[in-house]
Amino acid sequence: MTDQQPGDGWGAVPSVDSISGTREPAAEPAPTPVRRRRRRGRVAALVSGGVAVALLLVAGVVGYSVGTSTHAPDRPVRAFLNDLEAGRVEAALRTAGITTEDADVLLTDEAYAKASGRVTGYRIAAVESDGDAATVRAYLRQGGKDVSAVFSLERTGTEWGVFPVWDLQAPTLGSVDVSLLAPAGTKVSVAGRSVSTSDGGTATLRALPGTYAVTVEGGKWFTAEGADATVSGFSTSPSSQVSLAAELTDAGQQAAKAAVDAWVDGCIASTEAAPSGCSFYAYGEDPAYTYTNQKWTLGTRPVVEIGAWASSGWQVTTTTSGRATFTADISGPGGVGTASAGPMNVNASGSITGIDDEGARFVSAIGNGSSDAGT
Repeated sequence: MTDQQPGDGWGAVPSVDSISGTREPAAEPAPTPVRRRRRRGRVAALVSGGVAVALLLVAGVVGYSVGTSTHAPDRPVRAFLNDLEAGRVEAALRTAGITTEDADVLLTDEAYAKASGRVTGYRIAAVESDGDAATVRAYLRQGGKDVSAVFSLERTGTEWGVFPVWDLQAPTLGSVDVSLLAPAGTKVSVAGRSVSTSDGGTATLRALPGTYAVTVEGGKWFTAEGADATVSGFSTSPSSQVSLAAELTDAGQQAAKAAVDAWVDGCIASTEAAPSGCSFYAYGEDPAYTYTNQKWTLGTRPVVEIGAWASSGWQVTTTTSGRATFTADISGPGGVGTASAGPMNVNASGSITGIDDEGARFVSAIGNGSSDAGT
């Protein structure tokens, strides 16, 4: 088909498609939905704020939990025992509020390091609190055994107005109690620390849990078998008693017997019929006669044995008596002559009260009404 038509008059008629108003109405496009612009910033802020609040709550719960844990009554006890376990004695004593004096020679890092059977571990068994007071029960690992210990604490305030502050009350320390049968003032060594005994022969030293070696510093004159003193924990059997008896060394025995001999010689040297403080004497003098050139002659010396220290000294016992004779020249109504008495026993029982570089000191226990000392 072309655009020219036959001569019937229709050729000039425009095509239907070209006539306005005869076209099928075209479908209108669907309206584009209008999107509301979301307020992303506000939503993000709300979300962030919620997360922050949640985090704050979590942090608060965690912080409170941590704060409660770090302010629990057992914390000071743990700090004290941790220092003790590590051998930090001075730090442990500060934590426990224990004050020391010059006499506390065992309460040092150096002394505790020389002790055996120290605290090597612990475990907290129970924590009880009642108002401003708390009790912590623990077991100390000491010398391969568990030793119970009880600690008391007092609440002294709060931190940040929330968490309680607990102060460990100074636990009662044990002690090493030494009783020595030896001269007063004898030096003894406890864990390498030297102390002197009292007039009663004793020494008491405060000590932390542990085992302490005790020896006697008698020099060349006397000695004693050493012993160990064990202080267990803080509340069970806190004191450990050690009893030692000093014995004379060979040099001490010789010095003691030399003092006994000197005492006997002093009695024999007397020109009296009844030497003062001696164990022998002559009697029966006739007042009508004059006695001159009076003297004692020792026939045999007494044999003695030096035993253990008693309340006054090392005991001297006569095992075999000596013998002595008394002679004198006499003159009187019957003329002149010689008088004699004996032989008689010479005993030298008594005690050695002390010994040093100047010699031993002997005191007789057998005398005619008095005692005498010889060196």
